[in-house]
Amino acid sequence: AQRLMAAIRFQLPALEGAFGHFGRSWVIFMLGLLCAGCASRMVYKARALPVEFQPPPVTDVRDVALPQLASDQAPSDVIMPGDLLEVSVLTGLDTKDVGISCRVDDQGNVQVPPIGKVAVGGLRLPDAERAIAQAAIERDVYRRPTVTIKRVQSRTYRITVAGAVAKPGVYNIPAAQADLLTALVQAEGLKNDADPVVEIRRSGFRESVQPTLDSNAENAPGQLTSLTERSAPGESIKVDLRSVGQNNQSLQEYRLQDGDVVFVPLRKLDPIYVDGLVNKPGMYAFPAAEDLRLLDVIALAGGCSNPLADKVWIVRQIRGRSEPVLIRANLRTAAKNPAENLRIAPGDVITVEETFGTFIYNLLKGFVHVGGTVPLN
Repeated sequence: AQRLMAAIRFQLPALEGAFGHFGRSWVIFMLGLLCAGCASRMVYKARALPVEFQPPPVTDVRDVALPQLASDQAPSDVIMPGDLLEVSVLTGLDTKDVGISCRVDDQGNVQVPPIGKVAVGGLRLPDAERAIAQAAIERDVYRRPTVTIKRVQSRTYRITVAGAVAKPGVYNIPAAQADLLTALVQAEGLKNDADPVVEIRRSGFRESVQPTLDSNAENAPGQLTSLTERSAPGESIKVDLRSVGQNNQSLQEYRLQDGDVVFVPLRKLDPIYVDGLVNKPGMYAFPAAEDLRLLDVIALAGGCSNPLADKVWIVRQIRGRSEPVLIRANLRTAAKNPAENLRIAPGDVITVEETFGTFIYNLLKGFVHVGGTVPLN
């Protein structure tokens, strides 16, 4: 039946040339009857369409997930490997405050003479000051030291943001704030046609200290724990921005490292096809950031070409389902009942059906036109 329908549609221009408007109307009428007969066993009404066959509402990805990510963003005073610190240790016997320049190594340690090596990577500045003071006491270097730390230079990561963002480019982001949120904010947010699934492409294998907010850690509340992150060369992580904050996802999954690439693809939506009794049948692009309803589609196709047109077929292909879903709707009911004005999905085929009433109308209209009298509409 599908092959026959396709063949008839292909031959419509030739039939119209041979038999005029009457021939075209008759063929479309027979095509509607054939479609109805073949699909009668698996037709769903628009107002009773099962949930699994309904497309999800379209969301504007330009604002999605950013507030949730912002609430979990790491503090700006976190010490990271590569930071240059100025450490001052006062014991009460000092005549002046003399700072010592210390570079944080790749393992997050800092060498403070005469105290020695102290792990400060992943800690906030006040916590690092307490850690150095505690190390001095435990090692019998000082009894009551007062430690002050100033960050002279922050380590920055070069992060590339590409794809459907307002301002793609390469950004130098402080290591402590190198997360997905900061990268997207630096790129001035997403475009309205951006796909909600963002890809983080890792630059290569590395081992480094990362801060993470861990409520189950043994450290004091509000502090940060130090941990090691390892990733394989070329590893790719996909993050669905619509699900951020759900399923116990943590900020650590969205941390970035030097050389990482954040790629935001364009949302790929199949076009819709409108056929039958409309003024402008054809293929139409599906909008990326707004819902499309049945009446919207009819308006997009220039409205109905027949004032008696009412019945509509929607053919919808569902992923994982071998055969398409056939949906029946009525335009007059859709104008009165929002449940009948169903949401259109990308790739849908919408056909305004030729019925007996529309066929008779077109037939009489053709006879009146041939007779030279006033047309019916």
